[in-house]
Amino acid sequence: MYTSRKKIHKDNDAEPTEFEETVAQALIDLETSNQDFKTELQDRFINSVVQRDISRNRKAVVIYVPYRLRKAFRKVHLHLDRELEKIFSGKDVVVLATRRSS
Repeated sequence: MYTSRKKIHKDNDAEPTEFEETVAQALIDLETSNQDFKTELQDRFINSVVQRDISRNRKAVVIYVPYRLRKAFRKVHLHLDRELEKIFSGKDVVVLATRRSS
């Protein structure tokens, strides 16, 4: 059985926030319940998640993924965004790739 910690790989072994664990658990739930996502999300993980205000009444969930996994996330980007926007209703979902800082 997966735990949300397997979907989050943070730098310097930092502890994930509660919201990051919520998003990671949503990814695991999508992977286990949806056959389309099973193979696509199996070995994928996220670096961090941030919730940003877009306007007074709109928020965005920004999911940071490693740069080397960006092509894998691009394959399922539209479908993944749609499903995550259903889970986090009223919030826009954005997936961004990050490079390691030296």
